[in-house]
Amino acid sequence: MTRLLLPIILVFTFISLHAQNKKTVECYAIDQPLKIDGILDESCYQNAFPAKDFVQLQPYNGKPSYQPSEVYFFYDQNAIYLGAMLYDSSPDSIYNFLSERDNIGMSDYFGVYFDPYNEGQLAYGFFITPAGVQTDIKAIKTSYDYEDGNWDAVWQSETTITDKGWTIEMRIPYSALRFPLTEVHTWGLNMFRNIRRYNSNNSWNFIDRNVNGFIHQQGSLTGIKNIKPPVRLSFSPYLATYVEHNESSEETSFIYRGGLDLKYGINESYTLDMMLIPDFGQIQSDDKQLNLSPYELYYQERRQFFTEGVELFNRGDVFYSRRIGGYPKFSSEANDNLKENEIIDEMPSETQLVNATKISGRNKKGFAIGFLNAMSLNSYATVKDTNTNSTRDILVQPFTNYNVSVIDQSLKNNSYISLINTNMTVANHPFMANVTATEFQFRDKSLTYALSGQAGISHRGEEDKETGWFTSWELSKNRGKWQYGIEQDIYSDDYNPNDMGYLQRNNRFDSEAYLLFQQVEPFSIFRQMFTRTWYEQNRVIEPWDLNNHEAGIYTEWQFMNNYGFEARFTYVSNDRNYNEPRVDGRYFFKPETINYNFFAHTDWTKKISGYAYYGEYKRPVRDQKGNWFGIGLGCQLGQKLNCDFEMNYEGEDNDYGFVSKNESEDSIHFARRNVGTIENVIQLSYTFNNELSLRLRGRHYWSGVENKEFYLLQNDGTLQPDAEYDESHDFNFNAFNIDMVLRWVFAPGSEMTLGWKNAIFNQGDISEEHYGKNIDILWKSPQTNTISLRVLYYIDYNNLFNKHI
Repeated sequence: MTRLLLPIILVFTFISLHAQNKKTVECYAIDQPLKIDGILDESCYQNAFPAKDFVQLQPYNGKPSYQPSEVYFFYDQNAIYLGAMLYDSSPDSIYNFLSERDNIGMSDYFGVYFDPYNEGQLAYGFFITPAGVQTDIKAIKTSYDYEDGNWDAVWQSETTITDKGWTIEMRIPYSALRFPLTEVHTWGLNMFRNIRRYNSNNSWNFIDRNVNGFIHQQGSLTGIKNIKPPVRLSFSPYLATYVEHNESSEETSFIYRGGLDLKYGINESYTLDMMLIPDFGQIQSDDKQLNLSPYELYYQERRQFFTEGVELFNRGDVFYSRRIGGYPKFSSEANDNLKENEIIDEMPSETQLVNATKISGRNKKGFAIGFLNAMSLNSYATVKDTNTNSTRDILVQPFTNYNVSVIDQSLKNNSYISLINTNMTVANHPFMANVTATEFQFRDKSLTYALSGQAGISHRGEEDKETGWFTSWELSKNRGKWQYGIEQDIYSDDYNPNDMGYLQRNNRFDSEAYLLFQQVEPFSIFRQMFTRTWYEQNRVIEPWDLNNHEAGIYTEWQFMNNYGFEARFTYVSNDRNYNEPRVDGRYFFKPETINYNFFAHTDWTKKISGYAYYGEYKRPVRDQKGNWFGIGLGCQLGQKLNCDFEMNYEGEDNDYGFVSKNESEDSIHFARRNVGTIENVIQLSYTFNNELSLRLRGRHYWSGVENKEFYLLQNDGTLQPDAEYDESHDFNFNAFNIDMVLRWVFAPGSEMTLGWKNAIFNQGDISEEHYGKNIDILWKSPQTNTISLRVLYYIDYNNLFNKHI
């Protein structure tokens, strides 16, 4: 028995020591900048002591890394330098693939996180692959640790593969970081090394995977003295030209644009970002889809200005940046102002931004501020008289100002409290919208328990403005194998943040309790596992009524060979759905629902990998069911070519849903319908070298709706057949897009991009059941082709005066 207990005690003692003792490494001052060539041959390496003794994050949390690593740190008055020797007993087995910047792909990698304020709230990450592909990430402490890959910095790096492994040299200018103005610095520091063939991720300072969050589980970088934040001023002017041909109108248009992005460090803590006459024409097209639900579709933000450095603006869940420069808010006024024989000839899909400004940062006392302001010009719809073909313009959104302000204070034990306000005002129009919210998280000293929450008030409208409120909170244990929590969300009927935010539904009172178990250490044939079970009670506030009860369990398991599977089972009781009828106070009765789905994947690190999933729901009382399945395949062909394919299918038989209501809203019609959706996506990327890459993405989405029978909604939520209803409401919806970008990074921070977009949309009122015939319809539809060329040049103030950046 003693022989058995001894190794167990030693293992736990080893892990405990790592958890309690944070590592420290010194950063050495140098007189001459390192030559960034990936060769560790400067004399300073001989007199420095490296950071070493990396430990596993996965699979054996806390045990020594499979391969040793040594990392050296140096600094001068302009930059911090890193040199690393990543030993590998089998250099030929290093996963070394080329990919686009900010896409590690399947390669091995090394990364370093700097936390200059050493508070565990914000860290700047710089990652590199053996092929020299750079990725920069900003890690932010919220209710969980969020890694923002949209953040970009300008820094230098080189790598070399040797017979001992691979080496790295980095030069990170102080202009890429924010740090306090103080004589002696102690920075938070952690490093990560991923060795793909072992499926092993490793960290320098031990990170306990049973503890929620990783930023605060960092070591220290010491030795930096008497450095001063540089003048952080850079300009990025751009020129762009577009040629667009629309087959529908048989028109070809030529567009020329020019603008400027500016970054200025107000002081060592706060930064000003400005965007003058922005251009977003080359960002990836939205994945359009048919929406039969009562909820607005959510589209991901892809515009860099609104994705980079906006972590503070996410507090309170009241800001959705796609509202800025989005679809005209008063587009319905075009219909309301049509004269006899007039039709809408053209409705803009977005409003034109003229500029945007943001200020953000955090000082050495943990106080952060964020300010964002944007302005859009007048936006007009064009209407045409069908008799005379004359046209006129109708204003559908006047000049609009968007504003977001936030303050945030870091507290002890990785806690924080924030206050945020969003405000939208429209010139010469009575409409305004104002939302104020707070967000907080309080943790105990052991970081085991947390109380987090949000609360807010909205005030919006024209002459008769309405005020609403919300509050949500969670009390949780988020450390250890067993974790649990309770949550409460309350949203009043009048709460509406959607002028500058995104909320699917208000008027709810939702309560939840959950319990989870996680095993992060390998056991038997498994690498790790996670299981979560929950119970919810959902109610509406106006009128006070029960929606439903929901209970479920979700579990995921990963094998030692990196294959894995996930499963989910959900039961929902009889449901009074107050959203589907689209009329206040009315509800639609849904019988109890059973829902389950499965997902399985192969080893993501292999050159060929894939996944498959299947799910199903049933409402036996109505003989209603639906299923969905999909497959995905990823291939790494050689060092430079990567391709991915996805196919998804969803089908519903005897689905019941809203189709129409009369003007007085006392007659609401539903339909029994069959719905089918197929989506195919293919992505190809070819990376010629670290500066030149080609990316192509093609997507086809089809959805068809065939209505079988129509009903009139009764006051008790049931449906009464209506044989006299003679509308159709069938749909056949197609969306096809191709996005291709050839990107050449010709200087640090500077690039030239050549883009091509192809778009086809088709919507009809006859559902086409045969997929092949549907494809034929699509190819015969008019398409829009756009070719663009954009040149952006990065100018740093320090370079202009022959200073090192």
